[in-house]
Amino acid sequence: MGAERRRTIQIVSHGPSCLDGVMAAASVARFYSGEKIRTALAANQDSDRTLSAILPRNEGGPDELWITDLSWTSTATGEHLNALARDGMQIYWIDHHRTAVSRAKAPEFKVAFKGRVLSERYSAARLTFNYLKGRARSLDSARRRKFESFAPFAAIADDHDRWVHKLPESGDWALAVQTLGGIESYREIMRLEEPRMTRKLRAALEAGRAAMAYSGEIARATMVERELGIGLKLRAACCFGYSSEVAAELYAGCVRTVIALFDLRSQGVSLRRSADCEVDLSALARAFGGGGHAAAAGFSQVEVARAPAEKLLDLLGHQLETGANQPSK
Repeated sequence: MGAERRRTIQIVSHGPSCLDGVMAAASVARFYSGEKIRTALAANQDSDRTLSAILPRNEGGPDELWITDLSWTSTATGEHLNALARDGMQIYWIDHHRTAVSRAKAPEFKVAFKGRVLSERYSAARLTFNYLKGRARSLDSARRRKFESFAPFAAIADDHDRWVHKLPESGDWALAVQTLGGIESYREIMRLEEPRMTRKLRAALEAGRAAMAYSGEIARATMVERELGIGLKLRAACCFGYSSEVAAELYAGCVRTVIALFDLRSQGVSLRRSADCEVDLSALARAFGGGGHAAAAGFSQVEVARAPAEKLLDLLGHQLETGANQPSK
């Protein structure tokens, strides 16, 4: 007898080390426990490439594709998704980023979705869990209980991603996921019946605390600031990961302040703001091809990545050209 043929549930969620993206993906995987599941975590700048690489499998019924905590920008990606839908794939999209919600009617999103939830009310993990909970009645009682036991995980992601901070452990989970990495964290979380960290996650948390302190040192050493003529202060610095935590340190005690961090690890720019600042950072990031939320957003620009090297060219080039470096005779 040949091997059992099972349909494939493909998940593409925000990553590579985003707590909310990991928990959203795990919500889907927990719901479809027993099915053949393939999960990928993609950074915002990689979403089009990752989604365009999705292929139908059709091994044992209609495939499903779940896109969570992530959007795309190319109409070609939308066309590819429609081709998958015509081939029989059922496509679901759940996102809470303002850039996705505000662009819901854009041409690239005109896709024959089987289901779609776009809302800023909750994080993607909680939106995904709530959506699937509404369908959980189709599961047998044992699978339904197993899925519904995932509610505390979704709550942790929601608490951290929306800066609610009523659950003191949510920051630790975010730090552990950042340090261990999204896919490894996803695998560890899928082993858990309750939100108690495995040994690997606890080790990552401890390593993350040290790495976060190092990233903060880099930021403090490189920080520059400028008073803008519109009543805002702009602070910019480099960091090495942990941008949310480092930004919180840089805007502590500040008013009407925007923080821009160039992450030497991811090569991306993260934007954050002080609590009293009303600048929509998602709109600011969108001007540079990025996106996110009103209070937290990001983008990638090659010019920013090259800036330190260009500064070195200016400094060292001038020194060399003036001959000031020549040894005395």
